[in-house]
Amino acid sequence: MTALQAPPPGFHEWLVFGAVSLAFLFVNFSTFASLGVVLFTMVKDLHWSKTAAGFSFSLLGLSCGLASPLPALTMRWVGGRATMGIGTVLLVAGFFLASISRTLAAFDVAIVLVGAGFTFAGNVPGVFWIAAWFGRGSARAIGVYMMIGAAGAALAPPIVNWIATHGGWRLNWQVMAILAALIGAICLLLVGKRRPETQSVAPSLARAAAKRRPARPDDHGVWTTRQAMLTPQALLVAAAHVATMMSVTTSHSMIVSHLANLGSSSAAGSLALGAISLSAVIVKAVTGYLCEAFPTKLVIATGLLLQAAGNIMLAFADTPALQLAAALSFGAGWGLSIVAATVIPLDYFGGLTGPRVLSIMALLTTFGAAGPIGAGMIADRFGAFTLAFFIFAGMQLTVAVGVAAMRRPVAPTFGPEEHEGADAVLAAG
Repeated sequence: MTALQAPPPGFHEWLVFGAVSLAFLFVNFSTFASLGVVLFTMVKDLHWSKTAAGFSFSLLGLSCGLASPLPALTMRWVGGRATMGIGTVLLVAGFFLASISRTLAAFDVAIVLVGAGFTFAGNVPGVFWIAAWFGRGSARAIGVYMMIGAAGAALAPPIVNWIATHGGWRLNWQVMAILAALIGAICLLLVGKRRPETQSVAPSLARAAAKRRPARPDDHGVWTTRQAMLTPQALLVAAAHVATMMSVTTSHSMIVSHLANLGSSSAAGSLALGAISLSAVIVKAVTGYLCEAFPTKLVIATGLLLQAAGNIMLAFADTPALQLAAALSFGAGWGLSIVAATVIPLDYFGGLTGPRVLSIMALLTTFGAAGPIGAGMIADRFGAFTLAFFIFAGMQLTVAVGVAAMRRPVAPTFGPEEHEGADAVLAAG
């Protein structure tokens, strides 16, 4: 049985869905969304440059991207519980080291640990589980899951700003270490050892089945990961992931400082970050349904266009009204594009290969790590982040055009003599 034909989730599956959703909420709360707020305080306290601060953000994205293929392997080898345990240990160690850091080098090591912990506890294993359990309803379930994660990002800026203002940035990281340990313990209690069904097909059988045969409408054909990733559609969707996450990561690193340069306070920057995440929360809740009602590629393209509009407005957002409009547009686009770009590989390549394609796309988002460094260099060179917003907008507009024009990939086909082995794999799957 394939993931798209999985039986309805039962009580155990819903418990685990709640656990992985809580973990995803926390990692979004404690990492990208809060780091931009805390860095604003750390830069002033430790006298770092904007380029150095941007480099820390880039390391966070880099470590997330480079570690993204690993959870799929550990879930297959040692199970879901151990995978969540690895994520918990990495997060606790990273946050604790951040709390005692006195040098940029020590803080950067901490950020690498946190980024790897994000990957082991975040969306890569979460999407694997959901794709296995929720079958044809996985688009809606993924939308809810990512909405919960976005809720963490929406809550983070004002809360973290309050902690950093009243207790200092070291207290913030100490609080995150404690919360990581508590939530990790909850996940270890609820997440069982059962592997996701998307991983139940033996690798040798999967390779044997991934030759060519007439595609059936109920199984999407059988793709190898390599075949899928070499399609223009997969490359365009990967570009959408990169364009979205590079812009999101970089915006979180520079919005507080950018709005301060335009005459606003750090609180205004925190509110803008919160508005971005809040609008993303709301939109992610319905994006799964939109993907079922409209072509998913158009949902991705619309999201990229809204992000581009938000970036352009943010470049000149010197009033509260313009800041709010920019944040809402950017956040809505983020919600549309990231959920739809997560759903479409499952739709195009099926429940067996789709999640693996997502792991590679997450790895490719490592290129987004260049965004915060580049934005910091622009700010140090020109005294403002304005140019960076226009660069991101141009990139998103370009990818939106390509995604909107792409067609559904042609499924792999088998020769007549290969049907028997392929059917055996589908039955085993």
